[in-house]
Amino acid sequence: MRSAVRILIGAVVLTAIAVGVGVLTLKDDKPEKPEVKGDLSTADTTTMHVRRGAFCDRVPTEDATEALGGAASEKKAYGDGDQTAISGEVNDVAQEYGCIWTGPEDSATSARAWVFAPPVTLDWATQMTKSVPKGCKAASTPAYGKPSVSLTCTDAKKQPKVIFRGLFGDAWLSCELTGKAGESTATVQKRASRWCLVTATAAAA
Repeated sequence: MRSAVRILIGAVVLTAIAVGVGVLTLKDDKPEKPEVKGDLSTADTTTMHVRRGAFCDRVPTEDATEALGGAASEKKAYGDGDQTAISGEVNDVAQEYGCIWTGPEDSATSARAWVFAPPVTLDWATQMTKSVPKGCKAASTPAYGKPSVSLTCTDAKKQPKVIFRGLFGDAWLSCELTGKAGESTATVQKRASRWCLVTATAAAA
């Protein structure tokens, strides 16, 4: 009888362990979404390191909604080697991990972030910070990695766009936010400062 009791107790303990492991496994399957406070003006991103891998699932939905000024109508994620629309009508094989949130219908807003798959050297990063697209103005602050550049742009449709790019360890991370036509650059810049800290934190190693 005592042997039977010992066997029963052992079975219960093993079952409890198995259930516990199962719960832990299920919990680990859900990517942690870090809570972010403040924006780039209050954070030190110069010592952050970013993984050169997928991170989109770690970006909280509420932060994307805040950046866009409304719930996203579409979310798209892509990885290294995927055939995808990189920008506008440009369709190519990606050499990066990225995600695009499209704003509410008819708003033409969007929020993006992507990290290069290959490692980036300091010299290469420095050269990229000096590349300023047509229609954009560059600034060195606030910092977004080290080195980094902040770009404010306006397209033909009068839509303001704010871009932050920088080196985090050996990872080149870019983040951008496109506002509504006629919206002030300062307003979009404020939301972008928060948005780009969120994406950097989500991509952090």
